[in-house]
Amino acid sequence: MNDKTLLAPPGAGLPTVELLLSRLGFRFLRSALARHRIQDWLCAETGRVLETARRLPLEQMKRQVLIPRLTGLEDNSRDWSAAMVLQHLVIVDTGIGELLGALSEDRTFGREVRIADVKPTPDAGPEQLEQLEDALKTYLERVGAVENLHTVRRHAHPWFGPLDGQGWHTLAALHTMIHRRQLDAIVRMQKEHP
Repeated sequence: MNDKTLLAPPGAGLPTVELLLSRLGFRFLRSALARHRIQDWLCAETGRVLETARRLPLEQMKRQVLIPRLTGLEDNSRDWSAAMVLQHLVIVDTGIGELLGALSEDRTFGREVRIADVKPTPDAGPEQLEQLEDALKTYLERVGAVENLHTVRRHAHPWFGPLDGQGWHTLAALHTMIHRRQLDAIVRMQKEHP
């Protein structure tokens, strides 16, 4: 069934078993990976996203495509364009960077993190390429200014619970990988259904 009206609402989350397994895997990653490895992972994934998106003509970049659901991707996010993927990464990277700044200064972030609040808009376009480059640069500057990511203060993620700075930094890289896979699926579907 490829009926877009059957998509779950924004923020509906992941299937229960997948969420439990994701939590276990995420816990392992955030304890096993050093901050520089996470940063390298984030940069590599973002580089792949930008490289793929730059090759797309404008029409393909803006064309929404319904893809099969991927591990780690909630149902509502299956009907995006490549530019929407980029815009979502800009929104999330910017938010995590701001959140890390607050945690590192032992301040409350001041707003609840909600999946439904970070969805992209259908009018996203090629301007998102430059915006993602800028968002990554700003993020790396913010992370670089944090001496210790193992912050005392935590802030809750709707799927993974209260996270310290290291948890949010890990999530930035993992999140980008999931959406890089989504972008790959969008490009593949466009080739199969021109």
